Amino acid sequence: MANLRITMTRMHFGLNFIILIIVSSIYGNHTLDSGKANKSNSNGSAGPSSSAPAANHQPPAAISLIPDEEIAHFVNQSRITTCKFSHPDVRLQWRSPRNTIVSDTKGRVHIEEIGGALLLVFESIVRSDQGSWTCEADTGGSSMKKSFKMIVNEPISFRDTSTVQTATEDKDATIRCEVRGHPEPSVSWYFNGQPLFPPNTKYTALADGLLVKKVSKNDSGEYTCKAFQVSSSGSSFEEKTIRLNIKHRPYFQVARGAYFWGNVTYGYVGGAVNLTCDAVAQPPATFTWSSNNKKFSHKNHIIYSGPHVSMLQIVIKNSTAFGKYKCEAKNELGTISREIQLREGTKPDPPSRFQLRGVNSDTLDIDVGATKSHDVDPDHSTIIGYRFEMIPTEEFAKHRNWDRAHRRDFDVEDGVTYLLVNLIPDTRYLIRVAARNAAGLSDWTEVKEFTTHPLQPHGFNSGAAGPDTGTLLLLRLLTALGSILLSTVVKLKF
Repeated sequence: MANLRITMTRMHFGLNFIILIIVSSIYGNHTLDSGKANKSNSNGSAGPSSSAPAANHQPPAAISLIPDEEIAHFVNQSRITTCKFSHPDVRLQWRSPRNTIVSDTKGRVHIEEIGGALLLVFESIVRSDQGSWTCEADTGGSSMKKSFKMIVNEPISFRDTSTVQTATEDKDATIRCEVRGHPEPSVSWYFNGQPLFPPNTKYTALADGLLVKKVSKNDSGEYTCKAFQVSSSGSSFEEKTIRLNIKHRPYFQVARGAYFWGNVTYGYVGGAVNLTCDAVAQPPATFTWSSNNKKFSHKNHIIYSGPHVSMLQIVIKNSTAFGKYKCEAKNELGTISREIQLREGTKPDPPSRFQLRGVNSDTLDIDVGATKSHDVDPDHSTIIGYRFEMIPTEEFAKHRNWDRAHRRDFDVEDGVTYLLVNLIPDTRYLIRVAARNAAGLSDWTEVKEFTTHPLQPHGFNSGAAGPDTGTLLLLRLLTALGSILLSTVVKLKF
């Protein structure tokens, strides 16, 4: 055994080191037993005489595998199994689960013969390796065999599963989530965090995803594909979240509120009005405006456009501006249109009251005499809000205009005052106010100047009232008494 030579070829050092350990474990015990026997004989201990028949020294014929237990492996792992026969001169061979003899001495699955042992080497395990692998010993006229079972597990994986997918309105769609693994994983589905229970009239689970029948824009959202796998070696869980976007034709947004007059908008001569068209679509719609079958262009009209909204500004120079205006929203799946009627309304009056109710370092509390009638339904002349503009006096003095003024819009509330917040401490502000109704804004009130308070020292309550006259007199009296007592103490001491 001391002269055993091991030729290391093809495989990296780590794999050959494993082979060396296996072979050493096989032959180490054999060498130790032989050594003990020789020592016993040399000491004259009891044992069979040298003249006994040689057959009595032959161990029973046996084939062994190391390791021989059933072990579960994952794909891409490696394994080495050693086959050894009790008589080293017996020829060994390995058979695959398909009953073919393994004869390759290199490659992904191959054999290596080392000192009478035949090693079966798996450099990278694949799913098809699963099954019984058998080592056979040809003893001359008869054969002995021993097998081990290879179990190959494949971890959960998602194939061809995009995290953003698209479906078309009114058609059936498949959300692709192809789950692979062995043992085969069980799959469950969630929509916006809520479990789905296919099959039903809306959803059907497929081998490669989820079928959604007759898709609508309400089916847009996040779908989560959760996979569970249980095997003899343990369990695992993986999930994939998919954003489903629905391509759909345009839909007009439904406006709500107490001051909504349907497709009617009001304005007045000398003012300006914004006609708004909201339409949700995927892909986003393109908007066009027209009146009396004449399309408007950006060159001749002020048109603001966003992903799902378009706004046409009409400057009402005279009464010919009143009439019907048409908005059209279009994408590849459809076209919708609506008419907006611009009617003449009443220009509101400016607020009749405009006075300061309170102030601190960064807030002005303004009273404009807001009232909200609860007895009469609002009409187009009803005051529905107020607009404030404010600018530091020093900044206005530099530019002599209101272009840099800050603007705050408020809805009307009964009897409330309005807080202008986040102002600069110890700063003079010029402020003006306009009332708003369905037709637009009133003229501005007269400009008034208000000043915020300086920042107070830490711990001072800026909202607290200052001391009254009685309190001041008490403080002065206590101060005087303290001075008299201090003077008396000093005199007594000296």
